[in-house]
Amino acid sequence: MARQKKMSQARSKGMLIGRISMHRKGYGFVAAPEGDIYVPVREVHGAMHGDTVGVRVRSGGSRGRSGSVVKVLERANETVVGVYEEHGRMGIVVPHDPRLRHDIFIDGRDSGEANSGDVVMARILAYPSKNNAAQGRIEEVLGRPGDPGIDIEIIIRTHGLSTEFPPEVEQSAEKIVLDTREALNDSTRADLRDVFTITIDPVDARDFDDAISIERIDGRLRLGVHIADVSHYVPWDSIIDVEARRRATSVYLVDRVLPMLPEHLSNDICSLNPGEERLAFSVLMDLAKDGSVQDYRLTPSVIASDQRFDYGGVQRMLDGEDPYPDSESERLLTEFARVAGDIAERRIARGGLDFETVEAKIRLAPDNVTPVEVVLRERTQATNMIEEAMILANEVVARHMTAKKAPMVYRIHEDPDPDALAQVAVVLKEFDYPVKDVHGASPATFQKIIEFAHDRPEKRLINSLMLRAMQRARYVDYLGPHFGLASPAYCHFTSPIRRYPDLIVHRLLRAELAHELDRQPTASMIHELEWLAEHSSVMEREAESAENESVRLKLAQLMAEHIGEEFEGIITGVHSFGLFIQLDNTAEGLIHVESMKDDYYRLDAERFLLYGENRGTTYRLGQRMRVRITSVLIAEGRIDFEPA
Repeated sequence: MARQKKMSQARSKGMLIGRISMHRKGYGFVAAPEGDIYVPVREVHGAMHGDTVGVRVRSGGSRGRSGSVVKVLERANETVVGVYEEHGRMGIVVPHDPRLRHDIFIDGRDSGEANSGDVVMARILAYPSKNNAAQGRIEEVLGRPGDPGIDIEIIIRTHGLSTEFPPEVEQSAEKIVLDTREALNDSTRADLRDVFTITIDPVDARDFDDAISIERIDGRLRLGVHIADVSHYVPWDSIIDVEARRRATSVYLVDRVLPMLPEHLSNDICSLNPGEERLAFSVLMDLAKDGSVQDYRLTPSVIASDQRFDYGGVQRMLDGEDPYPDSESERLLTEFARVAGDIAERRIARGGLDFETVEAKIRLAPDNVTPVEVVLRERTQATNMIEEAMILANEVVARHMTAKKAPMVYRIHEDPDPDALAQVAVVLKEFDYPVKDVHGASPATFQKIIEFAHDRPEKRLINSLMLRAMQRARYVDYLGPHFGLASPAYCHFTSPIRRYPDLIVHRLLRAELAHELDRQPTASMIHELEWLAEHSSVMEREAESAENESVRLKLAQLMAEHIGEEFEGIITGVHSFGLFIQLDNTAEGLIHVESMKDDYYRLDAERFLLYGENRGTTYRLGQRMRVRITSVLIAEGRIDFEPA
């Protein structure tokens, strides 16, 4: 309530409120519901990256609307990770995150055991202001730059992620026992233990929060999507819930998983393990021959998963390379493959996007520190099958809640950024694509571009540019469309073990089905939906940023073993200072113009290319070229190339 009062007071004074994202050069952008507001360096007034601020808007300029930070309403950074430097009786901590541009001054009495050059975590005692520097004290010495594992530890601390659960949360989780038999006494819970059910996950998955079944009921095909019933074990405002709410998501780093829920819940009680009875929330969808949903049933349930499959194994079975373990599995998987194809065809026909992306998985040595190789994971029929089933279940739940006019947390995806589309348009023209004007285009137009790129060498670049042009999907407490899926109503329901918004949706759906939305504790939760959605979106971005940093860092560490060697890559960025190149293993680096010694190169900004003034050599987006690694800064995840 205090937070809401503070926000209301700021709005009453004419301020717009949002979260400020700082650039390493000192300016920032405030993401407010009314749109982004540019804040010049001199108008930041002590705000730090991630803070919630009140902004007074001035007239628009070359960067759009600009404004000045009037008040910091909520601080995002209580601690800062950086390198400690001694300066006589004083010291400073230089933040690792370049977006935190304020050094933290440390009184010698507050430096603890830190020595100059140590990587430390400092607690902020006084935030920066117009006249005063930030002040703090050293809380923990993490190690020295270059120590084994220090790189990932810095990422974890920089993003404010938690590696351990508070003892009281662990103890509360350990007391929870499986109660499937008792749960069946509830007449609203369906007994689906006799329905043949499977899970399909990555080969290294440790928790299973979704399962699939397919039945023939009265001539119709019934697709069942069964999701772990976390809300049964984690009620609103319980000690476990408060911690899960704070984390908002599981985080998948290169060397570890930071789960949203304690392991006893995520890997045991709530996990749909094979051969064991588990509580679930089931979406039972009766499908027509074209994959459309004719009828559905939403119900708490008890299931018993019969088989645990992984994506690679399922793909080999579908391709005829491996035998099916039994006739029931063969029936389900072959029928599921066909049905998922029909569902995907309908989704794409309405304009849903189907990006062809590649995920880099870094395999580590037994020490769990040293990178050994990059394994590229591309989408397959097996991964698509699960994705289509989950998308459909999410839509059914969202549309049900919309029809009932019930409170809800939706997943929305707004129209693409016009400025980012300009770059896409230039590339499409350069590659002579049949679609060249993408401003204001529908999702169906974007899908045509992706399809055209499918068998072309610049496929990965086109998909990457299209993704960059997309706005970030986010959680909100109001109904809005999802551009990428071409869906009028969408939510996240299918991963409550690892995503907090899914847990919220489970609670809201259960209360709606029981006609108890106005009863406690659901009524209290409904008042918090706006900030819960915003907080979940923020934490999702932090998690993705940390995950990407950990991959980029380990890629740099791996490529440091290949300095002087040559590789093939594709130009993914063209700037006056040089070319960004992505290698086939997804490692990305820079060729600085100073290393391009054969000519003097200038930027053609409109066509996104560099051209040599004397010889006329051109380098453009999407062009493949051979490069040589000249240097690697592992701590920064930075790789430098030169033309080979």
